[in-house]
Amino acid sequence: MSHIKQHARLAGPASLILLAAATLCAQQQPEEAPTPAVMVRVRLPIAGAADQLYQGVLQRAIDKLAKESGPGRRGVLVLWLDPQTPKQGEAPFGQGAEFERVLGLARFLASDSAQGVKTVAYIPETIKGHGVLLALACEEIVMAPDAELGEAGIDEDPRRPIERGIESLYVQIADARRTAPEAIVRGMLDRRLEVLRVETEDGPRYVTSDELPGLEETETVVSKKALFLAGTLGSVTGREAFEYGFATLAPDRESLARALRVPAESLEEDQTLIDSWRPVVIDIQGPITRRLARQVQTLIGTELEQSRVNWIALRISSAGGDIAAGAELASSLAELDSSQVRTVAYVPREALGPAALAALACDQLVMQPDAQIGGVDADQAEGPQPGPPPRRPDRRRPGMFGGPQGPEQAAQQEQSLQAAVAAVRRGLSKRTDQPWSLLAATIDPNLAVYRYTNRESGQTRLFCEAEAAEQPDAPQWIQGEAITTPGKPLRLDAARAQELGVAWRTVDTFDGLKQLYGFQGELRVARPNWALELVEALASPGLAALLLLVACVGAYIELHSPGMGIGGFLAIVALSLFFWSKYLDGTAQWLEAMLLLMGLCFILLEVFVLPGLGVFGLGGGAMVLAALVLMSQTFVLPQTASQLAELRTSMATVAGAGLGTIIVAFALRSYLPQSPLFRRMLLQPLAEEELAEIDQREQQVDYAYLVGATGTAATNLMPTGRAEIGGELVDVIADGQIIDRGAKVEVVSARANRVLVRRVG
Repeated sequence: MSHIKQHARLAGPASLILLAAATLCAQQQPEEAPTPAVMVRVRLPIAGAADQLYQGVLQRAIDKLAKESGPGRRGVLVLWLDPQTPKQGEAPFGQGAEFERVLGLARFLASDSAQGVKTVAYIPETIKGHGVLLALACEEIVMAPDAELGEAGIDEDPRRPIERGIESLYVQIADARRTAPEAIVRGMLDRRLEVLRVETEDGPRYVTSDELPGLEETETVVSKKALFLAGTLGSVTGREAFEYGFATLAPDRESLARALRVPAESLEEDQTLIDSWRPVVIDIQGPITRRLARQVQTLIGTELEQSRVNWIALRISSAGGDIAAGAELASSLAELDSSQVRTVAYVPREALGPAALAALACDQLVMQPDAQIGGVDADQAEGPQPGPPPRRPDRRRPGMFGGPQGPEQAAQQEQSLQAAVAAVRRGLSKRTDQPWSLLAATIDPNLAVYRYTNRESGQTRLFCEAEAAEQPDAPQWIQGEAITTPGKPLRLDAARAQELGVAWRTVDTFDGLKQLYGFQGELRVARPNWALELVEALASPGLAALLLLVACVGAYIELHSPGMGIGGFLAIVALSLFFWSKYLDGTAQWLEAMLLLMGLCFILLEVFVLPGLGVFGLGGGAMVLAALVLMSQTFVLPQTASQLAELRTSMATVAGAGLGTIIVAFALRSYLPQSPLFRRMLLQPLAEEELAEIDQREQQVDYAYLVGATGTAATNLMPTGRAEIGGELVDVIADGQIIDRGAKVEVVSARANRVLVRRVG
């Protein structure tokens, strides 16, 4: 109306009547309501039963748009085709989709069921494989300028020609939607084709090299240009697709909203459309410890396997903890398949240090307005918090481990910090959507992170200078404001985290989180059951040492008692409980089990088969000790200060059990044989009179009469053993060789009770 008023002032009073009439008409004419829109995120590749899940989501989105649009209007259904960040061993760019699954979803989009809405494929990142068919099945394609679309046949065997049925279905869907020219679609699918852009008097045409002669017969060809060469699969960028006339450019969601003329807030993923959520809540309270991390991992595994949940909320309230434990928990969360289970970190108050790593590893982060996420200050650290050493170590200054910080401790902290940052950079960041700079800044206060903007696409990311230089299009990224403060860890409140794209939503209460996903009623909270509590209790250093003590004492009693008795039973039960608790606690695997079994076998070999050599006994004992130590930790050789501390705890547990065994053995040998109970259980030493009588009897024994006699070895002679000679069992010694049981032997010499035999026959 401002231009009408300006003309009225220039035209004079006569125009006031026209101005009033125009104003009245403008007031009486109702403003047109904005076009309703819904965005559905489709994660690629599509496999398993994902197509049925997405078809249900799309149908509910269509029904919702029909209600909001009213008669005579069509809402906009946007499919955000998201090629997930590949995990280790997976192909990038959404490759690996099953054609049958994608075809079912594409047919749904091209069917009458979707005619009531305008379908738009939004492609902000490169897509390859059969996921391309979903874009072709939509009425309109919107791409980021640098994103690529193509190589649809990459999921097929390159050694075999593309099936005609697959090619005809691609062409059929593309023709029905009039999205891309047929020749370009075929060139994306069949690497044998050469696709050309031909300029004619009627405008550009897209044909294959086989179709070119027929076109030249009917039309005048001005020029021609090869788009896709034979032997390669075709692919186009957003700019090229815009030039060819079958795509619109939009570098971000704001541009997408403007291009579609819909409200920007409507282009957020609508979680309420998924009615098949099977939710569970897991609480993470207090400092992150190895025990807490393993407990959460066990709960997640149990819920996924037994309850088949597909939505997990981690309610985090933690001010720090052990970095190694936090990184381990974050890695396990990042490894979950986001197409099968959705992980949501809910932070009502704070998630700092290792807890921030776990929160950022989830698919989505939701915070309350007063919540904070980021690193831990040195004076607020709880538990082991490695950090950079001061330039001049001051022994009076409290260290991050509690107590004065000296040069040795500072060096250990620096080593732990560098190891943690390297683990985040090489491992964790490759399994999440977050840049490694953001993850590392939560534990490294010296890492400077900036807000970078891509000069072409307008996309913003949080990088340090090193990560920005690693980008394929590094010159396009312009450094902006600093996100971190020098010497201080990264710390973001809810508003700042949402502004930077770190947090997905901000809610006032947990009920607000439930509303985002359309949940009604109370959500089930997963808690450790009695079995998990028992495993954790048995795996604790105190009870673990007690179990080892019981096992050793039981073995001692068994060796000093006749037959198989209560000592052997106690030893087997205690050792089994020790290994079982460590196995379920995640610290005992096949290596520890192999060392323990081999060590026990060597000890038994030393005691019963090869007495006196000592090699097998000492080696077996060392293997058993190594197995017991390794069962109490998650590494073989310590690399960080926290691992050194864990190694000391493991060795102290085993040493405590060994010391307790010595004390108990001394008590059993010195005092308990006099008690009525243990007198029956233990083998009593012979009296001096009995020992003298046996010695005199053995001196009187003379086996000289057996010289030249033959018999059979009753045991393996290695070299000592027993042989049956003349109908009686005699202790014998083999003459310089090992004789197997059952072999025929001959007595060579006999002196008193020393009988020497050799093999005969």
